[in-house]
Amino acid sequence: MTSLSALWLPILLSAVFVFVASSVVHMVLPWHKGDYRQVPEEKRLMDALRPLGVPPVTTWFPAPQT
Repeated sequence: MTSLSALWLPILLSAVFVFVASSVVHMVLPWHKGDYRQVPEEKRLMDALRPLGVPPVTTWFPAPQT
């Protein structure tokens, strides 16, 4: 039987490979492209949020799942 200490390198390399592959797939393939659409009447919404000082990064609006 093979000990765990002999398998640490293959385990580490496979974990790094899976992480990199899943990151590339997530960024390259357009599976989630339609998840974020423009908000109806976005100009009015942004005019209402601007005085509150909310940073633009925190104002994502995901599309409802249908």
